[in-house]
Amino acid sequence: MKTILLSVLSLIAFNLSAQTEEEINSETVEITTEPADTTRFRVGETEFIIINHGDSQSDTLLVNNDEDGEDIDDDENECNGCAEFGHWSGFEIGVNSMLNSSNGLSFETDKFLEIDPAKSFNFAINFAQFELPFKTQHVGLVTGLGFEHSRFGFKNNYVLDFNEGSTYGVMDTTKNFSKNQLRAWYFHIPVLLQFNTSKYESKNVHLAVGVVGGVRMASKTVKKYDILGGEQKDVAKGRYNLNPYKLTATARLGYKNIGVFANYSMLSLFEEGKTEAAFPLTFGVRLWFE
Repeated sequence: MKTILLSVLSLIAFNLSAQTEEEINSETVEITTEPADTTRFRVGETEFIIINHGDSQSDTLLVNNDEDGEDIDDDENECNGCAEFGHWSGFEIGVNSMLNSSNGLSFETDKFLEIDPAKSFNFAINFAQFELPFKTQHVGLVTGLGFEHSRFGFKNNYVLDFNEGSTYGVMDTTKNFSKNQLRAWYFHIPVLLQFNTSKYESKNVHLAVGVVGGVRMASKTVKKYDILGGEQKDVAKGRYNLNPYKLTATARLGYKNIGVFANYSMLSLFEEGKTEAAFPLTFGVRLWFE
C-alpha cells in the first residue's frame, strides 16, 4: 500500500507541476480506492488506474475519454475505428405490395392492382452520397444519387393495357403465365435525417428517416407463357399512364454494413384518374458500401 500511495503522490505532483496556479484551481482531482489493491483517480479528462500486484510491483494505466464520455483507444484516436456518418450508398432489395387509398390491399374495380408480392420486387443501387452533420457525428442530413427498379407481378392472369384515358387489366384465360409483370426504372435523390448512436463503427446503430424523390426513366410489361411445347416471351414498352414522379417516405435502421428499410409511396403509382389510387409499399434489406 505504501508503494501505491507513493505512486499516486508522484503522478499528482508531476501533473500539477506542468500547470499554472489558475489551471490547478480549475482541475478536479478525484481519488477512489477499489478492492483487490486497485486505486483510481482522475485529473481533468484523464483517469489514472494503479493496480498493486504485491512484492512492491504495480502497474499504472492512463485512460482518456472523448467528448461523449466513451473510452477510446489509440486506433480510435487516429479515427481508424470511426464510422462513416451517412449510410445511403449501397444495394437494396425488397418486396412490393400495393395499398389502396384506405391503406388496404383490396381494390373495388381495378382488381388487377391486387398484385402478387411473391413476384413483386424492388431493387436499388445508390452510388453517391453527400453528408451534412450538425456539428456532431450523431445527427445530420444525408443526400445522394441512385437508381431504382420496381417490378409488380399480376395475379389471376390479368394482362395490363392502357390508352390515353385509362390503364386497365384484361383477364386472359387462354395462357398459363410463368411471368406477368409491370417493370419501371427510376432515378432518385433522398433527403434523410440521420441519427447515429456513436461515432465509432463498432458501437454505432444508425437510423434515418426522410423522403426519396424520383423520376421515371422507362417502363414496360414482360409476359412469359407456354405455347406449342415452347416458351413465348412478350415485351411491350410503354408509359402505361405511370406517374412520371415518385415521392416516397422512408425509414432505415442498420448496424455496420447491413440494415432494413421500409418505403411508402406518397404518390399513386399511376396518374390521377387513370386507375384507382394505388400506393406501393416496400419492405427490404440493404447492404451499405463505403
